[in-house]
Amino acid sequence: MAEATAGTVQKVFKIMIRADIHDVWREITRRDAPIKCFFNSRMDTGDLAAGSRMAMRTPDGKYTGVVGEILEVQPPRRFAHTFQFTRLDDPPCKVVYELTPVEGGTEFIMRIEDLVPGSVMDKQMSQGAKLIMGTLKHVMETGRPSMGVRMLFVLFKMLQPIMPKRCLSERWPV
Repeated sequence: MAEATAGTVQKVFKIMIRADIHDVWREITRRDAPIKCFFNSRMDTGDLAAGSRMAMRTPDGKYTGVVGEILEVQPPRRFAHTFQFTRLDDPPCKVVYELTPVEGGTEFIMRIEDLVPGSVMDKQMSQGAKLIMGTLKHVMETGRPSMGVRMLFVLFKMLQPIMPKRCLSERWPV
């Protein structure tokens, strides 16, 4: 963990994935289906370009868990956006994905910047990043998430009726 800006921290997660860089890029930027490694959320954005608003929504589109602005798109090597949980009042952070082709696959790095130390966002992003990294590796190498992650998707769907009203997608237009 290294200092980012005054009063915030940066966290870095790295993994080697046995898959082509273009396939990994396509998975993390897809808009035509839920992204399994991002908690089975659908990316909703007008355009995959810097300056575009984005939202990560439930597969049925009813709820929005995350909103942000795309900051950088450099296929297939770098994708960056701001990140704000819709159910929290914590300030947004920045997420940067860096992909590098290496022998046997792709090195995948996720950087989370501008986290307020000890905030709810800080804790949830650290836990979530580990699950994202492992799920992305599993999806890319086997074609689907692990059984445990698939069970989480079922649980998420069952919990939708008790999601806060502030997370309804109609409140978060893109």
